[in-house]
Amino acid sequence: MSSKRMNRLDKVMKILMLQSGVSIKDFSKQLEVSEITVRRDLQYLEQQGRLRLINGVAIYRPVVEAAPVYPEYNLAYEYTVFKENKERIGRKAASLIEPNDVVAIDCGSTTEYLSRNLPPDIHMTVLTYSMNTLLELDKHPNYDVICSGGYLYPNTQMFYSPEGISLVKRTCINKAFLSAAGISNRLNVTCIAPHEMDAKSALMESSQSKILLADSSKFGKIFPTAFSLLTDFDIVITDNELSAGWQDILKSTGITFYLV
Repeated sequence: MSSKRMNRLDKVMKILMLQSGVSIKDFSKQLEVSEITVRRDLQYLEQQGRLRLINGVAIYRPVVEAAPVYPEYNLAYEYTVFKENKERIGRKAASLIEPNDVVAIDCGSTTEYLSRNLPPDIHMTVLTYSMNTLLELDKHPNYDVICSGGYLYPNTQMFYSPEGISLVKRTCINKAFLSAAGISNRLNVTCIAPHEMDAKSALMESSQSKILLADSSKFGKIFPTAFSLLTDFDIVITDNELSAGWQDILKSTGITFYLV
């Protein structure tokens, strides 16, 4: 599936979250594409269980069991890849948290290892839109937890809604821990799906300290949606298998980075 179509499908779902029913004609005007293209997209999303198409009108169908729009990514599988590396990254990230911090934890397999290693005996406030992180936070009654909420994307275990993005932007965060699917040679930090970009961009906007958690396999890879530049981050935590070339690049940027 092309990145252009992925972006369009994501826009369709965002429009449906805000409106109870949208006609093919209205979609055509809002997306600036032909009605034939819209009908094809809506039929695809209906097959995925994301909406119902009745007499040319699309109706939002928030069913958690629905198949993901982006089936090529599966968080459960990603969690099993480079486990030891991600565990070390998660522990190092957790060591940066101090009492009474207001932190945000992004969705992703590496950030899940952070959530499993959070300091147990301090008070802090944690904002997240990740189901897996929420399950870990439930073990810490001494934390204040903020969930931005919305529709749950099963393959990323991420909640998304326009209201949730607004909440992230209004929250004053002093440390945000973000994940990435790839970091390109041009230093673009990328993610799998457009709905992730909105949330990650909101975190970058509202956080004082931006911390990227990425195992070494992510460097040199690129995915459809870029949400920031590597130089926008204050700290990068990766594993000690990172190539010498990429280590030199990180040094040249002046970013604080840890190899664990």
